[in-house]
Amino acid sequence: MLAHKHMRISTTAASKPLQGTPTRNVWHLMVSRPAEVGTKPRNVKIAISRKEVMESRRYRRTVADPEWWSEYLTEDRFLKNIGSLFNSRIIRHLYGPLTSVALTATIVCVYETLRSEGVLPPEFPSICMPNQTPLNLTGFAVSLLLVFRTNQSYDRWWEARKVWGTILNRVRDITTQAAVFIPEDEPRLREGIRNWAIAFTRTLEAHLQGKLVERDLKSNLENTLSPYELDMVMNSQHKVVKCCSVLAELALQAPINSIERQMLQHNVQVFYDTLGMCERIMRTPLPLTYTRHSSRFLFVYINALPFAMYSAFGWGCIPITIMISALLLGIDEIGVQIEEPFGVLPLDAICTRAEIDMRSIIKEQPDLAEYVRGLRSGSAATARTVPAEVAEVR
Repeated sequence: MLAHKHMRISTTAASKPLQGTPTRNVWHLMVSRPAEVGTKPRNVKIAISRKEVMESRRYRRTVADPEWWSEYLTEDRFLKNIGSLFNSRIIRHLYGPLTSVALTATIVCVYETLRSEGVLPPEFPSICMPNQTPLNLTGFAVSLLLVFRTNQSYDRWWEARKVWGTILNRVRDITTQAAVFIPEDEPRLREGIRNWAIAFTRTLEAHLQGKLVERDLKSNLENTLSPYELDMVMNSQHKVVKCCSVLAELALQAPINSIERQMLQHNVQVFYDTLGMCERIMRTPLPLTYTRHSSRFLFVYINALPFAMYSAFGWGCIPITIMISALLLGIDEIGVQIEEPFGVLPLDAICTRAEIDMRSIIKEQPDLAEYVRGLRSGSAATARTVPAEVAEVR
């Protein structure tokens, strides 16, 4: 469950404690960053160029909490979504093909109007389809292409999210193991495993999002790693692998027994596995032949609509074809956007959540150990009292 309050991170690579500041939701450590829970980004320039399209992907990194869900599941969500139609980035990204469809429909209407009014010579033939059989025969194929594309893209998005869920669980696990297995007289070793687990999440985020990260990698790690450690990461050939290698060496040299060492190294192995999964998703798009053919098929189909609809709707075919085209192209655009899932997943929020938890685990471990020792010894501070009515029943 997401906590409503959070701890602002203000630490050095060694052991500065967390400073509590009850301000915004824990996922909102992204101050001055675009991903906001349950709110709309302000002063956002809607993307038109392809570069701006890629930049706008960071505004789709939705992070939900109970408050967000209560607003999302309102009865008037249909009216809200219709009202925001023209502000939709998906629709605005389609201005190019929609302009083409509108131009085609306008040409058809102008030509048929001039022809019917005798402005054009009678030998000019009608360019309208005599019936809608061609569209009826190909409409199901368009539907299949769009459904397959969207389903495959969603599967890639959901697999990426599950991988990052595994990463979140495992970094918590390895930090807890370090806090419990490593002796109390080795605090720097505990903190080392914590810091390099944090570095693993941040380097993987930067590895997958490239220039679309919320903050650059060096800024994310300068309060976690020492200058020497930061240089180790920044100068390495593969930053994520470097973090995993350091974690493996820390587990190897830790003063723990073989079973505990094996548990730590198993988590490092999972880190390597999740790295491979993410790289597989990132570097293997849907087959380009399928993507290109789908785009060509859909573009031809929507530009053929005015030729079939003018006879029934006249000049009304212009808004009708634009509306139908926007709906079909919108489905295709959604599939395109989520096909590469790491640009739209809130990786910064996940990494921030992981960092807060890992720092809290190491910080609170001495108090927890003291509490358990007191519980075992039966000290007054930790002894549990039994209510009188319960004691009577016993």
